[in-house]
Amino acid sequence: MAKVRGSKAKRSQSNRSGDKSQSRPSKHRKPKDERGEGPNIAIIGGGTRCQDLLEMFVHDRFKHLKAKIVAVADTNPEAPGFLFAKEQGIYTTTDYRDFFQLKNVDLVIELTGKEDLLADILQYKTPDMQVCDHAISRLISDMVTFKGEYKARERDLDFSQSMITTLFAGMREPLFLLRQDYRILDANEPMLSLLGLPKKEVVGRTCHEVSHRSLQPCNSKSCHCPMKETLKTGLSAHAIHEHLDRQNKPRYLEIFTYPLKNNYGQVNMVFEFYRDITDDLESRLERKAREVKKDLAKLVHEDKMIALGKLVASSVHEINNPIAGIHTLAKLMLRTLEEDQLKAEELEEFRRYLELIAHESSRCGQIVSNLLSFARQKELERRRVNINDIIRSVFLLCRHRMELQNIAFHEKLDPDLPQITGDYNQIQQCIMNVIFNAIEAMPAGGKLTIRTSLEKKKRMAQIKIIDTGCGIPEENLSIIFEPFFSTKEEGKGVGLGLSVVYGIIREHQGTIFVNSEVGAGSTFTIRFPTANKGS
Repeated sequence: MAKVRGSKAKRSQSNRSGDKSQSRPSKHRKPKDERGEGPNIAIIGGGTRCQDLLEMFVHDRFKHLKAKIVAVADTNPEAPGFLFAKEQGIYTTTDYRDFFQLKNVDLVIELTGKEDLLADILQYKTPDMQVCDHAISRLISDMVTFKGEYKARERDLDFSQSMITTLFAGMREPLFLLRQDYRILDANEPMLSLLGLPKKEVVGRTCHEVSHRSLQPCNSKSCHCPMKETLKTGLSAHAIHEHLDRQNKPRYLEIFTYPLKNNYGQVNMVFEFYRDITDDLESRLERKAREVKKDLAKLVHEDKMIALGKLVASSVHEINNPIAGIHTLAKLMLRTLEEDQLKAEELEEFRRYLELIAHESSRCGQIVSNLLSFARQKELERRRVNINDIIRSVFLLCRHRMELQNIAFHEKLDPDLPQITGDYNQIQQCIMNVIFNAIEAMPAGGKLTIRTSLEKKKRMAQIKIIDTGCGIPEENLSIIFEPFFSTKEEGKGVGLGLSVVYGIIREHQGTIFVNSEVGAGSTFTIRFPTANKGS
């Protein structure tokens, strides 16, 4: 910046003597003594403000001001305004006192902001020379500062625009630029390709209208809106959405939103990136399905062991009674034989004893046989099976427990029910688990009804298992088939029974539905596809 050289007395003497060799070094260019239409201006201070003011004159920003800058002074010859003035052919000097010797200077503008320097200039200026006072100089300085800030903002804006253009051109992922009202400002080529729409049909519309074909923004729990979250928090957000592609096929997209903020930290615009994860998601689901299918056999067997324990506990009592009777009759017959010869009427009585022993031992053998069959772990074997036969075998295993709990059993089995194709043991376990569930829902007794019928429209064999138990609360109906869900007391169940039922039914391409009312009972409806005639 400019500064005063020497004492006031020396400057005054220099001005009177006209010794220009000291005040204006020969190495600086002298201005031509020319007059324009407006005032000729000399500037003290060759910094960035001077450069900005010179550029404004060079680019004719003052269209109605016929003025010209003819001289620039600064103690630093490397100052940007000083150098720019030299490039433009304007007279430059390191000593502002040289201005007082120039004949073509009409107005002096001081841009250093030093009040003592301005006072010094006013004292020694020529009569025809005007000097802007401190307020006007400050006003001009501020104006030039604003011009510099404007240029800086303009450069930042150009950079931002260039960055956005480069980002849009270089991104391989689909990309939206969105306004706060969800309207699309721009979309890159991958996004247009994904949508199958030209840019003119995308720009100006809302993102939810284009991607979800909806007039309202996403607001459901299953379709979280990351754009809304970014506008609310000012942070990036993430979600997974299901969109339809150009062939109207569902695609699963990972959505990322990033805010573009102004200087006040407010979100002006939002970048929204899409990443197609359909193929990756499908491969993960297939892998998970294989793992679940692989573990299903283990889960089914574990649940079967739980059910077997319940059956054994119940069947022990049922087997014990006939065995006690057989034992008593055998001892009676032996005692009779040891006493004397048998009479005719005693032979007839022995015959009845033997028939009773044969019947009871046969019943015990059948119970044990069913238990062994149920407990045996076999490979999945699909064949034609009769649902009614399975229900009868299950009833035989559960009958004694129902009698102990005072549960009346009613069956209405369709004799013409077609066979189904499946694994006998798994279907038996499926029905067993549902019946056990019904029995446990009636600890004080009740009524259990099983009906079978054919749903002709869909060719499905239908089983209804109806109990008059405690029922299932409405809030639990949607989760009763989830693994480890149980309403039983701790130690009385691990919550695998109905989840295994669901897995077996799905494995056999069947369905299961539940209707229940608390205090009135539950109805489980199971359907299996009937076997084809050729299978």
